[in-house]
Amino acid sequence: MEGLVVIEVCANNRLHGGWLGETERRVPGATVLETDCTNTCGLCQVHAFAYVNGKLVHDPDPARCVEKIEDEARAVLRWLTSGEDEKGAP
Repeated sequence: MEGLVVIEVCANNRLHGGWLGETERRVPGATVLETDCTNTCGLCQVHAFAYVNGKLVHDPDPARCVEKIEDEARAVLRWLTSGEDEKGAP
């Protein structure tokens, strides 16, 4: 199930450098991609954030943000394996 959920994080973000290091282990099926820039100018200076399958997830506190990211990734995985239509998507 590797790579069903893509977590994209900007290299300029407060989550850069290890905050998401254990996420792939804790959330099987998630892949963390670090990019140079997500073109979310300014947000990286005030909030930790990432995109989970294209959905913006953020929080001022990096630890809480990681929890939210992992919760969202798990919700997406549950939806993907449930067989529900797009109306039930997280």
